[in-house]
Amino acid sequence: MGMAASQARYLGLTARKTNVEYEGQQVNQARTALANQSANTFNELLALEVPTAPSTQDFTTLQYSYEDGSYSEVITSMTELTDDPNYNYLVTHYHYSDVFTGVQNNRPNPQVALGTDAVQGQLTNVIYDDVNDTYAVDNQPVEAYDALNTDQREMYERICQEYPDLEEVAPSDLFVYTDANDEMHFTTRTDLENAVANPPVVGEESNEYHLTYENPTYVGNCELKAYNADDPELKAAYDEICKQFPDSVFATSPEDEIYTYEYQGRTYFACEQDLRDAAISAPDISKPTENQNPLIQYYAEDIKTKIERQEKAFIDFDEKGRPYSIRYENSTAVLPLNTETITDEDAYNDAMNQYNYDMQVYEKKLADINAKTEQIQEQDRTLELRLRQLDTEQEALQTEMEAVKKVIEKNIESTFKTFE
Repeated sequence: MGMAASQARYLGLTARKTNVEYEGQQVNQARTALANQSANTFNELLALEVPTAPSTQDFTTLQYSYEDGSYSEVITSMTELTDDPNYNYLVTHYHYSDVFTGVQNNRPNPQVALGTDAVQGQLTNVIYDDVNDTYAVDNQPVEAYDALNTDQREMYERICQEYPDLEEVAPSDLFVYTDANDEMHFTTRTDLENAVANPPVVGEESNEYHLTYENPTYVGNCELKAYNADDPELKAAYDEICKQFPDSVFATSPEDEIYTYEYQGRTYFACEQDLRDAAISAPDISKPTENQNPLIQYYAEDIKTKIERQEKAFIDFDEKGRPYSIRYENSTAVLPLNTETITDEDAYNDAMNQYNYDMQVYEKKLADINAKTEQIQEQDRTLELRLRQLDTEQEALQTEMEAVKKVIEKNIESTFKTFE
């Protein structure tokens, strides 16, 4: 029994040792995979390019300028001439000057208002439904006037300004209908009954009231005025606009269809067609000045403009090779040149903003790589600790196996040895 127990113990220890060795191999494989990840992370780190801050020197140039009595001229390029005996450079230079210029732009939701006028008309094709006691005009239903309806009340009051007799009609005998063009009409019960009984003949007395729309009157809160060609300032602005935009509806419209209005200290121009197009574009006919399409409007004023020219010139240089005077063709004036160091601040600021952004991206990538490396190192330390534990366990198992082996050898010797 003792020998069998020792054998069983030895086999168990052997199995445990095998398991420990296998787990040790697994740990080593995991550490190898972590080593590969660490190498990849290191390669990512090597591939990172540290952003370089821009230098003001990269955006600084020498600029030559001079005063010609009227403007401050700046030279942008000087191309050497080799085949001209009188002039040695072809010079490009510019200055800024106020130029009277026509401008076109769009005014969003201009709220163009058209003038209105109350008129009378004739009721036609009136049908009476005696079952429901209702009327229809040109197949459009007729409804009783509702004084609480803002649109009806405002239009009724506007018509009564021209036709005060309509106010004498009792509200219960006043009716409203909307025609196919969404225009509102007012009439009375008496007129409806007469139109059914005796259809009116063209030219007879009118028996319905509505508003007609005339010329544009306002753009927002700005009153429209007819263009006055006798005003020299308006005339100059109008001519410049037509010169700038010769194919526009504005330029091809008659002068009596041109309007002006003042807005924020500036005089704007618009033609009648563009004003009407904007006025009728409102999607809700009951709110004609809301959500209109943009209005094409114009104005003319002095605009700071870059004036650039290219001329032949003779340039003198000092002993250091720096130009100090210039004389243009067709001129005897020798103008002294000023040398300035100019830094393109806008370009430098743009480059600095890009650098700051690139630096933030770089630091974020660097932080991500460092965090990933720290995680790999933490996992590797854990695996290394486990490998040491397995190594200690293997040594203990080996020691115990040797002890059990000796016990087995003694049992064999004592059991099977017959003679000493």
